[in-house]
Parts: sequence; structure tokens; C-alpha cells
Amino acid sequence: MGMFRLGVFTVLGMAVLVSAMAESVTQVNMELYNSAYRGRGEGWYYGLSGLADLRFVSAGNKNMKAQAALEFSPRDVSSGLEESAPMVSLKRLWFKANFPSWRLTAGKTKVAWGNGFVYNSGDVLFGSLSPNLDLTQSAFRDDTAFLMAFNVPLGRFSYLEAVVLPPELVYANSRYEVQSIDKISGGMRFFFPVGGFRLEGGYIYKGDKKTAYDMLGHRPYLSFHGHVGVDVYGAVSLAAGYDSTLSGDDNRDTWEEISRTVNFSLGLFHQFQVGLDGTLGLRFEALVMPWQEWSRMNFTELTAGSGLYGIMIYPEVSWNFRSAWTVSLRSLISPVDGSARLTAGVNWQVFQGFTLMGYVTANIGGRDALFAWDRSTAWPFKGTALAWPDYSFNGFSVTLGGKYSY
Repeated sequence: MGMFRLGVFTVLGMAVLVSAMAESVTQVNMELYNSAYRGRGEGWYYGLSGLADLRFVSAGNKNMKAQAALEFSPRDVSSGLEESAPMVSLKRLWFKANFPSWRLTAGKTKVAWGNGFVYNSGDVLFGSLSPNLDLTQSAFRDDTAFLMAFNVPLGRFSYLEAVVLPPELVYANSRYEVQSIDKISGGMRFFFPVGGFRLEGGYIYKGDKKTAYDMLGHRPYLSFHGHVGVDVYGAVSLAAGYDSTLSGDDNRDTWEEISRTVNFSLGLFHQFQVGLDGTLGLRFEALVMPWQEWSRMNFTELTAGSGLYGIMIYPEVSWNFRSAWTVSLRSLISPVDGSARLTAGVNWQVFQGFTLMGYVTANIGGRDALFAWDRSTAWPFKGTALAWPDYSFNGFSVTLGGKYSY
């Protein structure tokens, strides 16, 4: 409760600051979901999940912007094997200032490096490799962290950007402790156009773990985005050096160790005009890790080790018609073990800012696969204090919800 009160007072203080600096606009975003989902042992359960945030956004000053946002998440029943705990968190608290020859961003926010919708090998700040995603959410990957970024424009569509992320607070010995300076993260990237493509590359030293499936140490990357009849984008990165999250030898100092971190992401996207008021969108993304696992494994062995197969695929088809209806089919596919997570959805924009949504999510795969239809008898800690609860998401769910922004 102490951290919650601190977050509330911080947001309120930021709101007062924003109001004092310039005219401010208050934004409220709410997403509420009602889900009926299959649990372990053929049991069925009902859960409420959602997201809500309150944002104070400065306006009236083109050289200064600020935002504060609280996020409330009561429960998420379909993002993985375990439910997320009910929580209220400080999601965003930042300001951006434009100086004559450079720009400053400071606070809790997200800086987007690389290119990718679901898989992005260039996102070395936050990591975009995890296969456990909830495809009913409006933003699949929206991690934020306290950071400071300096952006120096070099010309039209060209710039250099430096980022520093302080060590995180760690809860230990019944209190929050500040980590030592060697846990700091920092680096730089460049961005410039070449022909019809935009090229990006950089390096960051990751001294502190930020998200699941993230890798620490020295993180160089390259990324591109262009249009060749369709939008095409991709990235490549690797990790070398010290990583305190590894078991045994913590230092990646040989190619055999470094090669397992090499990952490529590639994406294609295109929209077609359908009729007078419709569009059809097609997206395909793939994540390839050449030196990871290419043979089928029990999911417990996979997650206990690297946690990744050599290839993952994300296809998406969406059809928008009458400027109000959107029908979509999204899927996370694991070709190595022949499993997939399918999510079919329908969105209806009833009024401006108000949308009704419906989703059906189903896993297709054996009980030991990454996306298992039924993992009731395969959970490794059955009968212990770490046992998978009977009401955990297990292969199938139906979700109805609504989204309101004003």
C-alpha cells in the first residue's frame, strides 16, 4: 500500500505541475473484459479482467509535453499459465522538452527501438521475444521503465539518441533496496534514411533485467523498415558478456554461448481497399533464433532452459468495413512442436470513443507443447505448494468486453 500511495501522490503532483506549466487535457481509457474460460480438469470459470488509466497530458506548449498514467489490472486470464495479481501501478510519468538543437525525455515511459509489431529483435531495451501474449489486448507489448533519453537531430529523418536506464528497486529482506551502479543500462542508436528504407542500429549495455525472456550484457542490434510494394521490416541482435540471470558461468565469452542469443525478426504488412468503405490488412512476422532449440521439447524443459524454440510465427488477417466493424484472426504459431494459439475477434465502434469487443481464444497442441489445449496432467508441480491452480487458463476462452476513451 505504501508504494501505491506513493504512486497516487506522484501522479497527483504531476497533474498539478502540468496544470501549472500549461493548459492540460485529461484522458481516461478503460478496457473491461468478461471471460468464460476452461480450467484444469475440464472445469469452467468466469473472470473479470481489464485495464484503466487516467492521463494528464499537457497542451498549449509545443516545446513541452508531459503525461502521467495509473494502470489498473484486476486480472488477466489468457496471457499465459498463471493469472496476474490484481494491482494498481504507475504506468507512465514523463515529460518531453524540445530545445533548439536537441530533445530531452525523462521519466517512466517507453522508447521504441527497432521495428516489429509482435516480434522485434531490435527492441534491446525491453525485449520483444516472449511467446506468451494475450492477443485480445489493444497493445501486445507496452512495458515502460524509468529512463532519460537525449535525441539530437542530424537532418531530415536522421538523428542520434542516447538512453540511460537506472537500476531497478529490488524487494529483498522485507524492504526495497537500490541496486549497485553496475546494474545500470545505457546506450545509443542512430537512425537515417537510405533510398526508400530507414536504417537503424545501436548498442546498449543491459545491466538489469526488465522483462521476461530479456537478455543482459552487451546488446548490439541493426534494424530496417521500407516499402517494396508491401511494408517490410526486420532486425537482428545478440547478447554478449555478463548476465547474472544465467546459471553456472555468468559470462558469455565464447561464440558457442553468444550464438544462442542471436535472433532475427522479419515482418511484412499490406492493406488492400475492399469495396467503397472497407480495408483488408495482412501481416506476417517471424522470429528466428538459429542456434536455439529445433527439436520438440517438453514445455517445462524448454522454459527451464532457454525458453525459446528456433522459430516462431505470427500471422494476422483483419477486415475493417463500414468504418465501424473490424473482424480479425490472429495466431501465435510454434512450428517446432506443432502448436498454436488462435484468437478470432470482432470489434464494433458504436460511438466515438466507445467500442464493443468479442474474442474467442483456443490453443492447439499436445499437453507438453508450448500452446497446449489441455495441460491438466502435465503441470510439473501437481500436488505441491507450487501447483498450477485449477482455475488457470487451460486452452480455451470466450471474452466479451468494451473499450471507452474520452
